[in-house]
Amino acid sequence: MDIIEEYQRQQSWRNWEKYLEAIPLDANNRVLDLGCSIGGVSNLFAQRVASVTGIDSNSDFINYCNANKQPNQNFICSDFATINYRELSPITGVWASFSLSYLKNPAEILVSLYDALEPGGWIALADVSCFISGNMLLDSKHYQRVRDFEIESLKLGLYDFDFGSKMESLLKQVGFNIIYVNNNVTDAELNFDGSCEHQILLNWKARLERMQGLKNRYPAQYPEICNEIIGSLESSKHCKGNNVRFVVATKT
Repeated sequence: MDIIEEYQRQQSWRNWEKYLEAIPLDANNRVLDLGCSIGGVSNLFAQRVASVTGIDSNSDFINYCNANKQPNQNFICSDFATINYRELSPITGVWASFSLSYLKNPAEILVSLYDALEPGGWIALADVSCFISGNMLLDSKHYQRVRDFEIESLKLGLYDFDFGSKMESLLKQVGFNIIYVNNNVTDAELNFDGSCEHQILLNWKARLERMQGLKNRYPAQYPEICNEIIGSLESSKHCKGNNVRFVVATKT
């Protein structure tokens, strides 16, 4: 399974329409989609607002988006830190799903976004919280190893597996006004009760194959860790654990 196919599958497991219901959308909005990947949410916004600009550092994603874009969409291949957001103004809405967790200093980007956002504009952030360990049964043999890996990843500035739990406080620190919070969003792939379906297991297996950091940290135990994670996802005892969170805020 290539990365495009993997992300295409994921789109059907995200209830994006439910997310959009919590956003104060306006037909005149000019929306910035940070980490647009293959453009799934960008396309939904394009049906509702004046314009959408998607940004992603993965050139394959941007090429895919450009090949399928609508007239009111624009896509840019760049990392978030090198963008001058004021040059994209006016910006009246910012969407970032599962993307700011990759940043070493997300607070710095949020400050830049606040500065560039029009007064009365909105920002919506969706992200994970301990999404690997949080999807393991607590009595799993390797649970603590995976949790330690997640903590170390943050310390090394590689990826924040718990960014979702920090979004609300970060937005408040920057000056945003919080208008909606859901700290336990149901997600068929990342935050659910009971056993997941077969296609979702295939995506998890593809994700684990790419997780070189976890493999490097525990080379001898890695196959067993992967089997344990998959076993947890298949278990009827699996339950939601606040692994997906969503926050909407405005600039007053």
